[in-house]
Amino acid sequence: MAKLLQGNGEKFIGFVMVFIGLIMLNVIQLNFGGSNTFKDQLTERFKDRGLLGSFILGALFALAFCPYSGALFFVMLIPMMLSASAGLGLPVVFALGTGLPVILLSFVIAFSMQKIGIYFKAITKFESFMRIFAGVIFVLTGLYYINIYFKIIEF
Repeated sequence: MAKLLQGNGEKFIGFVMVFIGLIMLNVIQLNFGGSNTFKDQLTERFKDRGLLGSFILGALFALAFCPYSGALFFVMLIPMMLSASAGLGLPVVFALGTGLPVILLSFVIAFSMQKIGIYFKAITKFESFMRIFAGVIFVLTGLYYINIYFKIIEF
C-alpha cells in the first residue's frame, strides 16, 4: 500500500481533499450505522424509572468503566479489612473516597450548565464557521492539486 501511494499519491490527493471538503461542507453525508447502540438502549430502558433507574444505570456504567476499582476492592481491600484494626471501616472510607469526587463533580456540572450553555452556543457558532472555512479550503486546495496533476487549466 505504501509503494502504491508513494508512486501515485499525487494522483489521488486532490480527489481525497475535495471529498473531505465536501464532507465538511455537508454536501456528502456519511452514515456509519444507526444510533441504536447498547448505551442508547440502556438509556431508553431506564429513563422513566426515576431514582431507581438512575441508580441502576449508574451502577452499570460504574461496573463497565471502573473494573480497576472492583479489583482494588476485592484483591486489596478485603484482605486489609480482615487484618487491620479498622475492620469494616475500610470499605466505608473506600466508598467515600471513590464516590465523593464523582458526586462533587456532578453537582458542579449540574449547577454550571447554564454557563456552559452560553459558552457552548458561542463555540458551536465558531465551529460551524471554521468547518465551512476549512471545507472550502480543502475543496479549493484539492482542485488545485487536481489541476496541477492533470493540467486542466493553464495559468
